[in-house]
Amino acid sequence: MAEKNQNIFKVEGTVFSKPSRTVTSKKDGKEYEFKSIILELKREHKGKTYIDMPEFHLGVGVLDSGFEVGDYVQLTFSLTGKKISDTWYKTELKALYIKHPDLDGSNDTRDLSGNAVYPKKQTDVFAAPNIYDNEPDDDLPF
Repeated sequence: MAEKNQNIFKVEGTVFSKPSRTVTSKKDGKEYEFKSIILELKREHKGKTYIDMPEFHLGVGVLDSGFEVGDYVQLTFSLTGKKISDTWYKTELKALYIKHPDLDGSNDTRDLSGNAVYPKKQTDVFAAPNIYDNEPDDDLPF
């Protein structure tokens, strides 16, 4: 069994497509939408450029609404898989987190597990007054 966070990977690439599939449940007849994001990954090898286009299924709470086709993004994902039959296994890349890599990390809205993280508030630092600057304005002796 893998240790915690050993099955988490990061990749950077350009958003190529954002497909969405709708499936109707056989049990209750409800429609469910499954979103994914396809990245265009370029790599160089011996002077040639190779392009890969993996599809990442969006995990629960992962939103793609802030990302458009052509945006350069950093995507954090995990590998998941299941046994379909004795001779067939299915492997999926599940997107856990998407962000623009050029943005400061303090502006992110989600952490690795998809929980909402609120932006850090900038607070003014209170400086105590110097007691030697002025005479006290009140007449209390204490």
